Amino acid sequence: MKTGEKKIKMPTTGLSDFPELICGGEGKYVDKTELLYRLATPTADAQLFISRPRRFGKSLMLSTLKAMFEGRRELFNGLALDSLPWEGWERPTPVYSFTMSGANGGTYEEFRMALRGLVADLCRQCQSKYDRENTIASNFDGFLKAAAAKSPTGKIVVLIDEYDEPVSKFLDDLDTLKKVRSDLHDFYEKLKVNSGSIRFLMMTGVTKLTKLSVFSGLNHLTDLTMSPDYATLLGYTPAELDGALRENVAAFAAKNGMDFAEAKKTLLSWYDGYRFSPKSKVKVCNPVSLGKALRNAEIANYWEATGRSTMIVNRIRAADEIPADLEGIAVDPMELDVCDAETMPLAALLYQGGYLTIRDVDEDGYLTLGIPNNEISKSLHDGFMQCVLGRSMENWKERQILMRRELRTKGVDTLLRKNLKAAFAAVPHEWKIEDEKEAKRYFLLFMKLIGADISGERQSVRGRADAVLADKSGIYVFEFKYGKTADEALAQARGKEYGNPWLDADLPVFYVGVNYDPERRGIDDPLVEPA
Repeated sequence: MKTGEKKIKMPTTGLSDFPELICGGEGKYVDKTELLYRLATPTADAQLFISRPRRFGKSLMLSTLKAMFEGRRELFNGLALDSLPWEGWERPTPVYSFTMSGANGGTYEEFRMALRGLVADLCRQCQSKYDRENTIASNFDGFLKAAAAKSPTGKIVVLIDEYDEPVSKFLDDLDTLKKVRSDLHDFYEKLKVNSGSIRFLMMTGVTKLTKLSVFSGLNHLTDLTMSPDYATLLGYTPAELDGALRENVAAFAAKNGMDFAEAKKTLLSWYDGYRFSPKSKVKVCNPVSLGKALRNAEIANYWEATGRSTMIVNRIRAADEIPADLEGIAVDPMELDVCDAETMPLAALLYQGGYLTIRDVDEDGYLTLGIPNNEISKSLHDGFMQCVLGRSMENWKERQILMRRELRTKGVDTLLRKNLKAAFAAVPHEWKIEDEKEAKRYFLLFMKLIGADISGERQSVRGRADAVLADKSGIYVFEFKYGKTADEALAQARGKEYGNPWLDADLPVFYVGVNYDPERRGIDDPLVEPA
């Protein structure tokens, strides 16, 4: 940084402690306190639940609520809450905040020990006795009663992060899962029993396991997960990129040789696209991924760095799907709201995990889901390729780098004649490619993985091209055939003038005919001709 140059505060990417973020002075907090005030005011329902994918700022939100109820007004200087008639300024309420990740264990016995330790620690905080002769749930009940009795307001605030974490550890072990969720049901039910002593309760998690007995003990909670009023509570909106984050986007643009509009469009294409309410069209960015892109001044797959879900990739493969098939899934909203751990519907699993989002809502209320952005698309495609081809990620990354380099330096012809044929040859024999649709699915998958600018089923006046790829040498309009010839594919593309929508572009347009030979289980030499 040059002398005299103003240092720009960066949005937090890992710090979830609100006081530390504010007092540290270097991190930027994008103000959500007006929304938090709205949901926490006495007229609001004070027993709340919200689910969001990982890395969406749930822990930071709970830390902010804790500071609000404790009345730490100095932390909110300049934020919306500071000018509002917040009760905490006059009457702070004791806050008990904990994460259920602290009740994890690799076995049922370890889970029980961890949960017992968590409750014992809560008892120590309010100076009440933990009775080892009683059950864990009974001790939790005793803690809630004792904490409320000692509170100057007669009530307490309870904030619970990652409520579903103990359950998620045993999704592949149904016998243990049933015991864990039975214990958690008894534990969480005490919150309902003592709801009259709880001024405010907020629980967060990644999933909403409503068919589990866990959640049946919490049926008094108001679920904000799909509420249009709180669709922007977690994550950054495009408007916040123009507002609170404007200087960060401008700095990103300057370092990457872009103007502001181009930088914003690029960032949104990679990290935006999450729509959490059928009744609101507003979308938000993943705050951690966007924050890292702004901090590093570099577009990258930051979601992947936090750990891919092997379970999700395996479920996609088991369903005989590939990532491209996930666009346009139609579901009833209830399918996303009810998620049984024993069966875990794929659409619900992907939606709750952040791999799919709401694309559209029809007049009957049914939802269309799709992949939210480039970052998630890359995560899904990379994970799927590793799963399908059985390659180590390191070897596949090396192959991707080589293929992308050859695409830039040697053009599309080398890509088609060498790399595409090699990719098809690597598909395991048990993954049958029995028709044109299957061949096309894999083609689009391979092209996406090497970073090609490609989109499927582009419309012209006389029909749709199977795919369109653009690079610096031109625009390539593809037609696929299965068990025929590349000549026939080329003739159809030319005869139906699939390339017409791009003829007024600055780049030359080419037709490409591709044929998959089922006998050889591979691609014939593609034919490329000017339009």
